[in-house]
Amino acid sequence: MNPVMTTLITGGGAGIGFELARLLAARGQRLVLASRDAGRLQAAADELRRAHGATVHVHAIDLSEPGAAQRLFEATERQGLRVDTLVNNAGFGVVDEHVAIEPAVLQRMLQLDVVAVAELCHRYGGAMKQRRAGRILNVASTAAFQPTPYFAAYGAAKAFVLNFSEALAKELEDYGVRVGCLAPGPTDTAFFDGVDPRRIAGGHHFGKAGRADPRDVAAAGVELLLGGGLTRVVGLANRVMVLSNRFVPRPMVATVSKRLLRPLDIEESAT
Repeated sequence: MNPVMTTLITGGGAGIGFELARLLAARGQRLVLASRDAGRLQAAADELRRAHGATVHVHAIDLSEPGAAQRLFEATERQGLRVDTLVNNAGFGVVDEHVAIEPAVLQRMLQLDVVAVAELCHRYGGAMKQRRAGRILNVASTAAFQPTPYFAAYGAAKAFVLNFSEALAKELEDYGVRVGCLAPGPTDTAFFDGVDPRRIAGGHHFGKAGRADPRDVAAAGVELLLGGGLTRVVGLANRVMVLSNRFVPRPMVATVSKRLLRPLDIEESAT
């Protein structure tokens, strides 16, 4: 009889993270969900238990705080939970001029989107290497593939996740540990609910009509986890966009991104 696999999902209380949890619970996996929203996290765990009879552990923790990744690792160690699969899904971004973002918000974003990802891969990846078995899925974004003015730090953070994941995959492949990177475009989650598409020049990219279904994104993530592979861009249009960026000079790509992402109030004040 195969042992029950344990998967840790950050940002597992809603959106893509919860849909990943739902699919993996249906496959009989034990789940560890981490999120800063304790109420939403508990509701998600209760639903997974009812629907799939899943064993679900929850950790209400804010991974945008320095040291939180280490505390999460220590907590799962104390519980005797051997994490077979790590999914780094938690993240947030701010659409604005970089110099207009509050420094504390910028620090929290980079701590969550960059530092926590690297630290969790270090802690859990190290344990997986010792066991010579394990899987890691890091969630990046199509923003990783080009400069993103007015989304500058977020896009750069996701470029880090992309390149870091592909490099880590090569470091760990000889030890039985697989690392993959999922790159969705705008998805219908709370992540984009805070962005008013009417404020953005290319706002249709952020409107609900232009967003992917998180269930489809999660399904692509599970396929990547179970089937293997390095990076998967979700959606045909997104794959075409990423491919076309390779053949266009980067200054032109950056200019197009600027026109699409520039907040209209900034545009008005600059004229």
